[in-house]
Amino acid sequence: MNKLIIPKNPHKGMKIFCYKCKRDNPICKHYDIQKYKVVIHVKGEVAKRKSQVLISRIYNEAVIEAIEYEKGLIATNFQPIIHNEENNNYSILGAVSVYENYLKGEHRYAHMLKIVSKSHQSECMKFCDFFLDSIIAYKDITSTSIIDVDQSDVARFYKWADGHYAARTFNKCLGALRAFFNFLINVEAIEIKNPFAVYQPKAVIKKNVETLTEDEFSSILSAIDSAGSIKVLGGKGERKNMFRPYLKDGFKLFLLTGGRREEVVDLRWSNIISTGNNVMFFDIENLKVNRIKKMGHSNKYNKRIPVNIDLFDLLVTLGYEDKKNSNDFILFPKRNVKTETIMNNMSKSFTFYAEAAGIKKDVSLNNLRKTYITWLNRAMGKDTGILTSHGGQQVLVDHYIDGTILTAVEEAALEFRVFGT
Repeated sequence: MNKLIIPKNPHKGMKIFCYKCKRDNPICKHYDIQKYKVVIHVKGEVAKRKSQVLISRIYNEAVIEAIEYEKGLIATNFQPIIHNEENNNYSILGAVSVYENYLKGEHRYAHMLKIVSKSHQSECMKFCDFFLDSIIAYKDITSTSIIDVDQSDVARFYKWADGHYAARTFNKCLGALRAFFNFLINVEAIEIKNPFAVYQPKAVIKKNVETLTEDEFSSILSAIDSAGSIKVLGGKGERKNMFRPYLKDGFKLFLLTGGRREEVVDLRWSNIISTGNNVMFFDIENLKVNRIKKMGHSNKYNKRIPVNIDLFDLLVTLGYEDKKNSNDFILFPKRNVKTETIMNNMSKSFTFYAEAAGIKKDVSLNNLRKTYITWLNRAMGKDTGILTSHGGQQVLVDHYIDGTILTAVEEAALEFRVFGT
């Protein structure tokens, strides 16, 4: 296919976009999946832009599309507009492009938008890109209609995914393509049968949720003092020191709060609040929910972590009486590294010292959260999700709760202890 060219003195904002490289004006030779694109500055906002991948591969026709797109933005006060091909008969590449904008929250049907996380967007588009890769040798994805995708295309992609993914990821991959075509059918109203509606998923063997016993956790803490701290990496044999002075306190804080990595590492003394009945909580931003819902600064969701008996004992040893009114970080307060660095150090060091302690289970730092939630569930039963910010009990049962530990719903949440002692 011919290479697209931007002439000298082009129409403002015109670029060439490579769908494979995901870059404007690329230096690659993926000429068959390149399109013209227009980027328009949003009036009155310094760094905000709107962009649209255009349909025509003929420059002058693409410029006309760009002009119409800009007119539409101005007419709607720069609200997103997705160019709609005649009768919604998108090319294969065009359909994927429209779906990508939809996942980003940019679609002409605002009432049909779903709020999804950036990671979910990336994952869906990754699988769609793989589908394009599998079909590009057989069909011109820039001109072939999306309605011409048939069962042979599905079979080819199915075989590719089968050779690349284990059961769980394989099912997610095929499910992502089914969701893509459901979008075309239900949102874009394209009259087509979903080619991914019927396929044979792989059986997923459910893994047991692993938690740590009190003895196992104590042995990991002891290994920090007794085991060597040098890990020899593969390849060139690089040696890395896995010890950090905040590891013991950090592991305990992870276990006794059940928080996610960033939540625990960034806990501050000022996050502690007390109710009228002197019940103490950590009141922190619910990072996961706010990212998914794209909440603004003024209306963010918060979550509360109860300060139960053993967590309070730990806080006292860390200086609660002197620091309770300060804004210092609880863990590693005099830090000179980023939160992400501490999180990564904690994760890698936990795995290292768990192995040094002779723990035979396949565990990571996240298993401390699972241990906490398992024992919290013993106290709170079906109400556990209120404190863990999970939407349903089944999620907890499937991924966080060790089924070998029985529940006792009568126990009050603030009286429970991790390990039940």
